[in-house]
Amino acid sequence: MISDATVDRFYYIFDSREHRALVVDRATGEEHVRNRVPRSQLIARVRACRSSAVVRQFARWCARQVNAEDASAHTPAGRLWSAARREEESIWRRVRRETTDAVALAVAVGLPRGRPDAARLLVLQACTNPDAEQAALDAAHMSERWAEFRAESEPAAPAQSMRARHVDWLLDALPRP
Repeated sequence: MISDATVDRFYYIFDSREHRALVVDRATGEEHVRNRVPRSQLIARVRACRSSAVVRQFARWCARQVNAEDASAHTPAGRLWSAARREEESIWRRVRRETTDAVALAVAVGLPRGRPDAARLLVLQACTNPDAEQAALDAAHMSERWAEFRAESEPAAPAQSMRARHVDWLLDALPRP
């Protein structure tokens, strides 16, 4: 499981090919493999038992947790949120390209400084990833960082609370036996 000191343990870099933040382990220099995180297995299970559409709903739910609706329509965050609510990959790709500079700045400057708005932008950007499972993983990770950054003290508690809400949502999405 990712500890709540994630920002201290990892570098965040922007992958311009995929237009997304990558998490790189500071000690090894290798990309953090998220499929080792238990929540990623739960996301994969929801996709397998239900559908990619349900996994995408989870990513959008993560965006709502970080107050996506508050983003002004003319900002990169607002444009990403508007695109994320649509089911058109061509729009997602276009808006991802158009907001690349803002996302890269959020990764390079905002995350290392613990800025909640940077994490929120990355949650919204994650929702436009054409791969629903990757969208869910990235949205969940960045919504945890958002909760951590907003904390005035004890940042572990809000991050753990957000993680617990993620697990609850995903468990509720699984079909009942």
